[in-house]
Amino acid sequence: MGVELTVLGSGSAGNATLLSYADTNVLIDVGLSCREVSRRLEGLSVDPDSISAIMITHAHGDHTRGARVFARRHDVPVYMTGGVRNEWGVTDIPTVYSLTPDTISDLSGLRFMPFEIPHDASETVGFRILTPEGIIGYATDIGVMTSDLIESFRDCNVLVVESNHATELLRVSPYAQSTRERIAGDSGHLSNEALAAFIQGHLGPNVRCVVLAHLSRVNNVPELADVSCREALAACGRTDVEVVITSQDFPAKTIDLGVWLPTMPTVAGAIRQTALPFH
Repeated sequence: MGVELTVLGSGSAGNATLLSYADTNVLIDVGLSCREVSRRLEGLSVDPDSISAIMITHAHGDHTRGARVFARRHDVPVYMTGGVRNEWGVTDIPTVYSLTPDTISDLSGLRFMPFEIPHDASETVGFRILTPEGIIGYATDIGVMTSDLIESFRDCNVLVVESNHATELLRVSPYAQSTRERIAGDSGHLSNEALAAFIQGHLGPNVRCVVLAHLSRVNNVPELADVSCREALAACGRTDVEVVITSQDFPAKTIDLGVWLPTMPTVAGAIRQTALPFH
């Protein structure tokens, strides 16, 4: 099997993504319950006991809710930054490895490089994931598109990126004013409009698929996020890019990176690399 990515679920009620290559299956976040993540894995014919590692982006419950139970039940090592570990406060996971921003962790050919992104949780990270069949950019909770984030995404082939809310729907949202301000702030969540501006101004030439993640059920509509993204792509002549919408309730379409067969880049010598053990 080549490199495949499936967002098992994404939204404020829980986030989890499966990345597979050969015999390696990695979960990015386990924000759904252990039982629900297991059910969705089994629906994809993936045995929960086959999960090799869990990578945690940040400590908010919609990214960690099921991680402790899943890790203990299936004896899976968990990778996270020190800031995430301190904020989460879980101490009874059998095996924990530290992630360091800008340092590559090699998991049997899936090379994760975490980078910090602006969000209201300690040491929140996204990932550049270098695989034998291309590069994935992954960032689902983004306050604002920073220059570092834009650079991290520049040569990616697939982007899993937040499209949380429509600005007007957030403005008239039933949420409290303080909550609306947090969501719209630089450490909150990315709007459809902000993502569209990124696409028109900074989308890398190698991108062939954009996966829209963390859509709000209250402040967004999948059709709005889809149209906003497609219009931005059309405005910059990028008819070669596929758009995939994620859901809170069921797995999204599986992305097969082998379809595009891109060439792997050389990693700059300034980036450190660590081979980390896992079962």
